[in-house]
Amino acid sequence: MEWTTHALTGMVLGYAVTNNWKMAVISGLTAIIPDLDEPKSRFGKPFFFISIPLNQLFGHRTFTHSLLFVAITGLITLLFGPKVSIASMIGILAHIFGDMLTGRVQLFYPKKMKVGLKISRMAFLITDRFTRLMALLWLWVIVYQDVLRNI
Repeated sequence: MEWTTHALTGMVLGYAVTNNWKMAVISGLTAIIPDLDEPKSRFGKPFFFISIPLNQLFGHRTFTHSLLFVAITGLITLLFGPKVSIASMIGILAHIFGDMLTGRVQLFYPKKMKVGLKISRMAFLITDRFTRLMALLWLWVIVYQDVLRNI
């Protein structure tokens, strides 16, 4: 999926689990981190000094798209509190499962087994745009409900 779709789905899932906008933003931001392993990605380009070696060492959709990476991120972000840790893990999981809808990842890295759907470029674009639209609609509904509650 594309970075905007990852960020939006991360926010939606973050809010759905935590019911907290700050944690939803953290989930949205961390949802783009797994693509740090791809130097050509929106997130990889500005951090090329990390992205290139990471890609050369692991490749794309391997370590940073695994449950091991989710656990390591959860432990590191636990330093900022349990809510931040949960929100971060939700964002990364949202990214991983989004990529599993549009391709394959090594979910159980270092095991080489790939998990996910292998689809065409057209199917990728349709799935990505539909998911992005649904995430935007859900965010709009959530915001609208919050506004109504505060009137």
